[in-house]
Amino acid sequence: MGWVVRTLLLCFVVGLVLSFLDINPASILTNSWATIQDIARLATDMFHWALPYILIGAVIVVPLSVIGAVMRWSRTRHRP
Repeated sequence: MGWVVRTLLLCFVVGLVLSFLDINPASILTNSWATIQDIARLATDMFHWALPYILIGAVIVVPLSVIGAVMRWSRTRHRP
């Protein structure tokens, strides 16, 4: 029974996302190639929108991650 509920919930979420992206079932079935192109265009646009934010975040996150990794490595290295 849990599998059925999870599947229904997943179908609802995917349907909601597709509806938000203005993709309907008829266009998926009748215009498969155009739908694939639309999804690829949406993904590309989303990537271009997100890239500046990813780079800004990386300025802080990457150095902190490297410092954390070096600290973990140094702690494990000095143990007998």
